[in-house]
Amino acid sequence: MEEEVKAVLEAYRQAVWNRDAAALLALYAEDVVVFDTWDTWSYPDRAAWRQSVEAWLGGLNDERVQVTAEAVRVVGGGEAAGLSAFLTYTALTPEGAKLRSMQNRLSWQLVKREGPQGKTAWLIAQEHTSVPIAPESLTGHLSRESDMDGPTLRE
Repeated sequence: MEEEVKAVLEAYRQAVWNRDAAALLALYAEDVVVFDTWDTWSYPDRAAWRQSVEAWLGGLNDERVQVTAEAVRVVGGGEAAGLSAFLTYTALTPEGAKLRSMQNRLSWQLVKREGPQGKTAWLIAQEHTSVPIAPESLTGHLSRESDMDGPTLRE
């Protein structure tokens, strides 16, 4: 089960790298609820999430986004599982030069259901991404390295 759930994360990373909105959205259940770090408070289903995903990946032009994961944890089993990780999103030029980077915290609740291709698969039923907020400035910490004075989960 753990390797199957981690395979969803690998498919996520690959879909983002390929700027493939359809492949990314296929990882989500139809009735997914997404609590995203950016802009909108929440997305109540895959159709609503689609607009955000397509705008993000479609707006990259010739950039690629490399997603790396640290401290990946999988819990659960049977028909439901959870995954948590620290993700780093790094925008790269076509030549591979780093443009910018940010990190966030990811939590997924996954369920084993019939997927868009008609096969039983692990699908993301809830996604929550976040960053810590500095109390003095109310700005987000977009890098774990800038927050190393507190406890942190390492692999």
